[in-house]
Amino acid sequence: MPYMTKTYRYRNSLDAIYDRSRLAKSMRAVIFVAALVAALALLAGTAMEVRGQASMGRISGTVVDAETGDPLIGATVVVVGLELGAMADLEGTYLIRNVPAGLHAVQVSMIGYAAKRITEIQVEPDQVSRIDITVEQELIVADVVEVTARSLENTEASLLKQRQNALSISDAISAEDISRGAQGDVAAAMTRVTGASVVDGKYVYIRGLGERYSTAQLNGTSLPNADPNSKSVQMDIFAANLLDNITTEKTFTPDKPGNFTGGSVNVKTKSLPESFTMSFSSSTKYNTQSSFKDMLSYEGGEYDFLGFDDGTRDIPLPLRNPDVEIPSITSALRDPEAAQLLDLYSRSFTDKSMTPTTIEGGLGQSYAFSIGNQTEIAERPFGMLGSVSYNRNISAYDNGASGIWKRVSREAEGLNRERFATDMSGSEEVLWGGLVNATYQPSITHEIGVNVLYNRSGEKLSRFQTGAWPSSLPGENVRYETRVLSFIEREMRSLQFRGKHVMPSVSNMEIEWTGAFIRSNQDEPDLRYFTNEFQTVDAAGEGAPDIDSYTIALSNYAAPTRYFRNLEESNRDFKLDVTLPFTPWSGLTARMKFGGAYLDKDHTFRERRFSFRQDALQYRNDPVVFFSTVRTGILPDEYQDTPGFTRFGNFVSEDSDLRNNYDGDQEIRAGYVMLDLPLTRRFKVTGGARYESTLLDVASHETTLTPGRLDEKDWLPSINTVYQVVDNMNVRGAYSRTLARPSFRELAPFASFLFVGDYIFVGNSDLKRTLIDNYDLRWEWFNRPGEIYALSYFYKKFENPIERVIVTTNGEIQFQNVDRALVSGLELEFRKQLDQLHPSLGNFQLGGNLSLISSQVDIAPSELAIIRALDPGAGETRKLQGQSPYVVNIDAMYDNPDTGTLVSVHYNVFGERLSEVSTGGTPNAFEQPAGMLDITGSQRLWDRVTLKFSAKNLLDPDIKKVHPFNNEEYIRSLYKRGRTFSLGFSYGI
Repeated sequence: MPYMTKTYRYRNSLDAIYDRSRLAKSMRAVIFVAALVAALALLAGTAMEVRGQASMGRISGTVVDAETGDPLIGATVVVVGLELGAMADLEGTYLIRNVPAGLHAVQVSMIGYAAKRITEIQVEPDQVSRIDITVEQELIVADVVEVTARSLENTEASLLKQRQNALSISDAISAEDISRGAQGDVAAAMTRVTGASVVDGKYVYIRGLGERYSTAQLNGTSLPNADPNSKSVQMDIFAANLLDNITTEKTFTPDKPGNFTGGSVNVKTKSLPESFTMSFSSSTKYNTQSSFKDMLSYEGGEYDFLGFDDGTRDIPLPLRNPDVEIPSITSALRDPEAAQLLDLYSRSFTDKSMTPTTIEGGLGQSYAFSIGNQTEIAERPFGMLGSVSYNRNISAYDNGASGIWKRVSREAEGLNRERFATDMSGSEEVLWGGLVNATYQPSITHEIGVNVLYNRSGEKLSRFQTGAWPSSLPGENVRYETRVLSFIEREMRSLQFRGKHVMPSVSNMEIEWTGAFIRSNQDEPDLRYFTNEFQTVDAAGEGAPDIDSYTIALSNYAAPTRYFRNLEESNRDFKLDVTLPFTPWSGLTARMKFGGAYLDKDHTFRERRFSFRQDALQYRNDPVVFFSTVRTGILPDEYQDTPGFTRFGNFVSEDSDLRNNYDGDQEIRAGYVMLDLPLTRRFKVTGGARYESTLLDVASHETTLTPGRLDEKDWLPSINTVYQVVDNMNVRGAYSRTLARPSFRELAPFASFLFVGDYIFVGNSDLKRTLIDNYDLRWEWFNRPGEIYALSYFYKKFENPIERVIVTTNGEIQFQNVDRALVSGLELEFRKQLDQLHPSLGNFQLGGNLSLISSQVDIAPSELAIIRALDPGAGETRKLQGQSPYVVNIDAMYDNPDTGTLVSVHYNVFGERLSEVSTGGTPNAFEQPAGMLDITGSQRLWDRVTLKFSAKNLLDPDIKKVHPFNNEEYIRSLYKRGRTFSLGFSYGI
């Protein structure tokens, strides 16, 4: 049986990767759901006690130092006139239970601080009254300070207060703001961050810098990446319903990982409730281009609605072992044994579909449920929160266009059309996930917790293009058709342990630790491409209709192909931080902070590729018939007209490339020390350094290729200064050195392409890491609670930046180090309550931000020579890819708590940004501005029921990329998203 085995020099077996067991996937989801159900049952059980105390309420909040924002551990909060009270914990949080309904006052006291009394606190039965309290040192205020509760109630104001007291320059979005904007995921919410741009609906660029220079964390630990072709984490995988806030730090401090430059986005999941809480929400979405309209799709699996395939798209069982050798057509024509094997393998693909079909698009859906409670174990607080969400979005367009253009000479007045096609697409996306968060405080100075997060997404994409391809298909009336059928499923599983401990006997030394185990994977089962061409010719005979002649010409493009790709990445992330407060002078509190971190990352990528070729058949413009069972493998007897020969229709051939399978390992060890030192009451310096040792290896399974390796040891200094001009106004300055590392894929030495006619991407095992010097200035004025005015300037200098480089005239690209790059910009942000203009405007708020950014990066000498062959006057630099010259966000809101009415209007637009670098002297492709206007609102109907609505993308602009040349725009891609309207409700306890 010479055709049954073939020895591959694989480092390890691919069986486990390609077996893609549905049972394993299902079991992961089942285990998570079972754990969540158990948690919800526990929460519901502990809620019975709470529900039985219908006439009682709770008072909860935080107690912090008014000057530093630090939590005051052990501060006592009592209800005046009642024998009820509580002490603030590690986070400064207190909770007073069993408070009778009615008006009350509380008083907070702490040694060394002036007592403070808050009056007019309305306590409702079975509700929590939230009161966050700031207290001042006795040196500043000697008497009891009395304020009303109403002046303290503002979630967004609380987050702004944290920004005011932060060590570094940062921006943040609260859960309240996310809810107002009705964003479905983190990527959508990030459009509201100053200087942030969201590319392709999932990748976040900060300050105009590309995906390489922004990092993502989940509750302070690094996130793995589930996209082999991107350096950035896909932020659309996180459902907004699971979030507490999103913080974007824009300057580096030594206690953070050093691999960010534009910004570090920390996604914080929901914190624990003060009492029993339960909520449910549901909404339906209508899109003007897809809902109840014809759209492209294809038959998938029965679990597509859950974001994972049911096995329909698996590699057929006879071919699942990568050691299987498929007989060649040459041997199968004459050898009956080989013919039977080739027939078996060819027919093993039971799903023959290679072209999209048309369906009627449905409505989008969204559901979310959460439940939480705080109770006691051994008379100490124990809290748990469980949350699940499900989102389904449908989108489509049939009016798109796609083109590839080329400048062919120095004298050319226009660009030559290499390829131009109409473009149709249909997408069905699912995103669901769940969260279980538990925290226990064994004592007032100790807290431990665990967080379990599961997210899954799936996208079924169908695409069809048809048009002219003169560069490959010359001739009159010659056109091509190309199709893609794709299903991408992504999964993230996170288990995080954390602890926080304060040692009063050691000068209140604080120890925080985190251990996280996070795994992500992206599976592309049975990714299908099919291209053909046809020519309209005159029919014989006068008056006869023209004839379209179809063919599949393998000399011009690839045969019909089916890819099976799998990427898995796992992180083991451990971090320890020790903070030691001390008083150097004048009663001011300084902090010495030191610690270490360890990150171990494993990365595997597997790909197999099968193509279908033809023996005795010709394509006749019916893909269903052409790829049917009867025309696959050995043909029926009527085709067997040559003795000694076995004739085939479509037959399978494996085109897998050993180079395209690779493994990567990354180990980062870090240690740091930093000092937060107030020189005066109004001037503070935070400085230190971080040491990071990086060892990154990536190797293809083709052992003749040079492995990629990065072995670096870096010192990363940082200094942040804050001068408090007045109590609510800061001037900040910062300098830091950070770095950016190449991704596994960029180091892996193999070639790949994504779509017919696109560029070929080749890895580079010689890449170096990039070092960046960062300079920042910011003025910020927190005029009133909930208000801010801020002006920032930043300047960044890059050494050995990693850029995408055109290395050959036929479109082969590679990431290479170039000499330098520069980025600078201004940012303006404001948020203003309008009651100061007129009392009738008390429920109105206006906010927005503007970023003005410029950049330049050196063009590699080899690429510059190719460009100047056609464009002698071309400059030596260009913009950074993905950088916009401006980003604008404007939002206006009406919020009337008395009537329960909220309406929010948001507008976002970015300036023309470099999207793709072109070959030779052809102008680069730029994505054009596309203003997005959204309106969201809600109306309370009853005490616990709220109606919600939204209208998104009301302007519905063209999503367009063009090559500008001689005052003309040559379309690279063009389509519309359509307007989306949603209506839903929420119920909460």
